[in-house]
Amino acid sequence: MTSQTWVLILGMAIVTYIPRFLPILLLSRKEISPSFSRWMSYIPVSIFASLVASDIFFWEGSFSLQPLTNIKLIPSVLVLIVAYKTKSLLWSMLAGVLSMTLFWML
Repeated sequence: MTSQTWVLILGMAIVTYIPRFLPILLLSRKEISPSFSRWMSYIPVSIFASLVASDIFFWEGSFSLQPLTNIKLIPSVLVLIVAYKTKSLLWSMLAGVLSMTLFWML
């Protein structure tokens, strides 16, 4: 490897590390209010929901609510039903993978 490659790798490592380290450094001695902490607890759930929703409702680059053209809609409804009935992540994932496989093969 050339020295330019090492400088590039080191620069990318620093740029990646700084956004993770600065909040820890700046907020480690401050006390966070309970309301802010409660608000922050919703962020991972909302990010996950937006990722899942964008994957389900966008098919081939466009928004689609048509079950005949968007094959992810029917398995998604099935997963919601299984998750509601069983309250089990394992059964929900199995239902999603199996139903998506079956719909993909059709």
